[in-house]
Amino acid sequence: MLYIINAFLFFLLQSRAHPREIMTEVLKALQELNVCWKKIGQYNMKCRWVPSVPGHHDGMGVNSMHGNQFFGDDSSIIENDGDTKLTNVVKFEVQLYKTREEKYLLDLQRLQGPQFLFLDLCAAFLAQLRVL
Repeated sequence: MLYIINAFLFFLLQSRAHPREIMTEVLKALQELNVCWKKIGQYNMKCRWVPSVPGHHDGMGVNSMHGNQFFGDDSSIIENDGDTKLTNVVKFEVQLYKTREEKYLLDLQRLQGPQFLFLDLCAAFLAQLRVL
């Protein structure tokens, strides 16, 4: 499910698996997508993702999106007087919630960055989790 509330994007996944299993799979998927994260709580993380640009490697942790899962273009790099800067950084938060029905909801909330890149990230994340 995808929700847009007050210009924030929320993306929710639902599961009956054990929370540890869910978070293990989430971390594996984020690692495959080269997402950086900081643990805030046991089931809460702040994350940062920089989409890859084909042929650009500057040692700054630019992501590789394996295959055709990422539908972006070279617009994430802006050259200014020979100085290259990354402008399309997506920051988001991941949190796992328990529902009354003994299910768990995984919430991805965009905090900063282009909305369409966040949607690209969500699509790649789902594909990595093999949900689609």
